Amino acid sequence: MFVKGHLIVLVAGQSLEFIHQNISVFGVSGLTWSPLSPHEHFGKEAQISLRIPAKPDLLIKTRGYLMRERTISGEHMALRFALSTDDHQRLSAHIEKNGIYPTEYLRKYPRIPSTAEIQTFPLRALVLPPERILAEASPDPTQKGPTMPWVFDVGNLSPNGICLFTENQTTMAIAPGDRLHMSLEPRGWFPMQIRVEGLVCRVTEDLHPNSGNVVRYMGIKFVRVDELNRAAFLNLLRDILAQLKTTATARPPKTKA
Repeated sequence: MFVKGHLIVLVAGQSLEFIHQNISVFGVSGLTWSPLSPHEHFGKEAQISLRIPAKPDLLIKTRGYLMRERTISGEHMALRFALSTDDHQRLSAHIEKNGIYPTEYLRKYPRIPSTAEIQTFPLRALVLPPERILAEASPDPTQKGPTMPWVFDVGNLSPNGICLFTENQTTMAIAPGDRLHMSLEPRGWFPMQIRVEGLVCRVTEDLHPNSGNVVRYMGIKFVRVDELNRAAFLNLLRDILAQLKTTATARPPKTKA
């Protein structure tokens, strides 16, 4: 969920203003790069002033970091907020009460964040390089080139898609519009490796705060799943949701200090 907000961003000696943006507690996306450069200014720290017109007393000043995002329609800038605990709570409470869903796209199903606490939640996926990359690596049609899969971590999961991320820089060639063959690694008692084909819709890049490596996040929509894997995937989701419900029920109620 988001709220509409105005931003003033100070970075690299430039002052940029963005109005009527979709703001979340994590940051904002879909911004124009000009006059900055996605290559020169990626990962730079920025000073951000955030104002919510619907709540004039909610004025937040925070650090943030410049991210890159690519979709089929083009390349954009994004900001990752580094909110203080107090500012995070204030913004989160306002979004929870007054937040909206973006009108340009609607998700039919919510994302389920990755968690190792659920025994069967797949934490990793094996991904084969797309045909385009294989062809570029080996122009000879009789030689398909390397087919060793990449290992991605799972960020979140839904019935219609998945978010994967990695620090492996050999994946830089993957672009929005590529189709990927993926296998979800089984965990716990769930015995089956689920295979699906997905379409890369969005690629977002951030700098890891500790290693300094580029972390690539890929939003992938499922486009082809055979009946066997579809049935297994739905069974897996039912188990994950049942465990989430059990975990939520088992938590003690919050008490006021």
